[in-house]
Formats: sequence, C-alpha cells, structure tokens
Amino acid sequence: MGAGLLFAVGVTAALLAGGMDLSAQVTASAAPVADAFVRSAAPTQNFGSMGALSVSGTIATNAAGVQQGAFDSFLRFDISGVTTAFNTSFGTGNWTVSSADLKLTEVGAPANAIFNRGIGQFEVRWIANDSWTESAIVWNDESSVLSAGQTSLGTFSNAGTDGLRTLSLALPASFLNDLLAGSLIGFYMTATANSAVGFTFNSRDFTSPSARPSLVLTAVAIPEPSTICLLTFAIATLAVVRRRRSL
Repeated sequence: MGAGLLFAVGVTAALLAGGMDLSAQVTASAAPVADAFVRSAAPTQNFGSMGALSVSGTIATNAAGVQQGAFDSFLRFDISGVTTAFNTSFGTGNWTVSSADLKLTEVGAPANAIFNRGIGQFEVRWIANDSWTESAIVWNDESSVLSAGQTSLGTFSNAGTDGLRTLSLALPASFLNDLLAGSLIGFYMTATANSAVGFTFNSRDFTSPSARPSLVLTAVAIPEPSTICLLTFAIATLAVVRRRRSL
C-alpha cells in the first residue's frame, strides 16, 4: 500500500474514531397546536373545533352524491421541542433537517354528510403567516393569510380508505429555513385544479392522540469545516492513488 493511500485511510479512520459519524441522524415529532378547515360553501363560517379536517375539490360529492363545495385545511406546528432535541444531540447549529413527513390518518367514509369523498390530488404548501387563529379563520380569510408568502411542498393523493398517510415533504429554502429557526411551522392544504379529491383526516381534536396529525422531522449532523476539508482531501488522495495504481 502506497504512502498516499496509507495517509488517506489514516485521515478517514481518525475522523470516524474522533466521533464524527457522518451517517448519524435523529428523528423527532411535533403535534399541531392549531388546525382548521374552511369551506367555499360557508365562506364566513369557522370550522376550527371539529374532530376532522378536509381537503376537497369542487367536483367531489358527499355520500349522498351532493356537492359540498371546496374545502381547504390549515395546520400549525410548534417545533421548539424538536429543535431542543436536535440541539441536545448535535450541538446548537450543528445540524440540518434531512427529511420532513406530515403524517395524517385518513377517514375513508366520513359519517358526517358535510364531508366530500373521492380520490384525487391535493397540494401541501408551507405558509409564512402564522398569525391565523383556529377559532376564527374562515374561507374569506384565505387570500390575506396566503399573501404573506407560500411555497409548494409537493402534490399528493389520498387512498379513499381508512389508514395512515405519510406525506414526504420537499425541503425548499423557505421551508427549510423556517424549520431551522425552530418555532412555528404552518401548512395550507388545497385540491389541485379539477381534482375529485375528498380527503378527510383526523384533526388535533380527535379523541385518540395516536391518530392525530404529526410532523416528523429527521436531522443529521453538519460536520465542522475543518472536518469537511480533511475528509475531502482524504477522498481526493484515495482517488489519485487509485488512478496511479491503475496506470
């Protein structure tokens, strides 16, 4: 084994032996602190204390085949406890979020005739405005709430049956920066254009805590700059040595 290869292997081994586990990750979850749905058919009525939330397109119908209009949902999470867990594990500022999953429990055939049914696509968006209140938000408030800024986190589809739905969210800069700030995180859920979706899921007021919404975040360590430089140099040295050995 050449001297360069021995050095590169030695640097890599030293980094790992020194406690720099680049694959380490920690997962933590948060429950919503506010949620509500709004309806186009009742634009001034608040629906912030029900046991369910809903996202529906205008062409979806309820169990009796009656259209109930569009439904959108708002959720807000306080992730300060999650941030504390990550800081404890990695050190303050020494981590970043690698994945974010919104977990929802779908009700395939809601008994309440107010809710539409149907399988289709819907969008989850991060929203900058965290000032809306669960007990007051209505359909007519949407434009003002969303005007502060919003970013798509992905398009998804429901299953139309009872069960857990895990929505793996994208991590655009606006959303990621809000996660790293470690305070309040807001979501807006709405049907895509011409969608037949009628997606009903349990809210934070649902009787069983395990079936309520949750935001599950996974964090990974950010290596110190000196560690990154050493590791990059070690990898580069390995590549050079291998190239020379192949000549």
